[in-house]
Amino acid sequence: MEIGLVLERLYEYLGVSRQGISKRIRHQNLEDQMMEDIRIQVKAYRRSKDIRAGSRNLYHNLNIKEQYGIGTTKFEQLMAAHGLTLRPLNVRIVTTRSSMQSWNYSNLVNGIELNSTSQVVVGDLTYVRLGSKVYYLFGLTDLYSARSVGISVSDRMRAEDACEALEEWIDLRKETGLKKCIHHTDGGGQYFSKLYLETLASHKIAVSVALDCLQNGYAEQRNGLIKHHLLPTRGVSNLPEFKVRMKEIIYFYNNERKQEGLGWRTPVEYEAYINTLPKGNRPKMKLFDFETSKKGFPRHKSTKS
Repeated sequence: MEIGLVLERLYEYLGVSRQGISKRIRHQNLEDQMMEDIRIQVKAYRRSKDIRAGSRNLYHNLNIKEQYGIGTTKFEQLMAAHGLTLRPLNVRIVTTRSSMQSWNYSNLVNGIELNSTSQVVVGDLTYVRLGSKVYYLFGLTDLYSARSVGISVSDRMRAEDACEALEEWIDLRKETGLKKCIHHTDGGGQYFSKLYLETLASHKIAVSVALDCLQNGYAEQRNGLIKHHLLPTRGVSNLPEFKVRMKEIIYFYNNERKQEGLGWRTPVEYEAYINTLPKGNRPKMKLFDFETSKKGFPRHKSTKS
């Protein structure tokens, strides 16, 4: 009785009721249980899908709203409170060395506006170190839909390997056509080999060159995501295994991983969505104008739901 009386006086002093205290305890218990479930999902996703997945990305790709009915801000706060956020990754960008042949071309994508796929495709070559060996990743991405449209991995930096990614892109888009599409890279020699240029010319694809790594930032960003976020979850140790795992990674990236810039759709979903819209009603993507500013990256001007 004395303990009960003391508690009642404490509740009165704090301006709360016994029922209010019980409700808060129940709420906290439910939140703790929810976060334990979320912690398991987050760790599993980072282990098997994207080792560097951030809170906003996880919110949409784990369907947190549908599962728990909480908003993005609340989720981000809970992630931080429970130690599930990640430290920023500092990556030194190593750009491809431009070939002399690339000096004959200019940046054709500076400040232009896109409203469809197959208008600009960006390419980049990056290295991947697996143990004591170094492999090379050639990637082509449709700038408008962020879809990976061509990929090739090799233990050498050869024009033939770059052409493998190119042929994959051409085969994917051959029905819709590539005439007047712009192929944009940072001027690596493989992209300006006789074989590569002849293939581009045969499909009437225009050639564009970045003057520095910032002007090809989107392509380097995509390869960086594959290299630092997705590939570490696959446990690759040799070239044959690397090629197999890359097919799995690209399928996941194109078909399962939702992106903020696409209205939290996957690239394949986004392409299907925009194809239902008249060209005049499609979201516009204004590319950065490097002639009026020193740095920047392309962004969708608007994303319609």
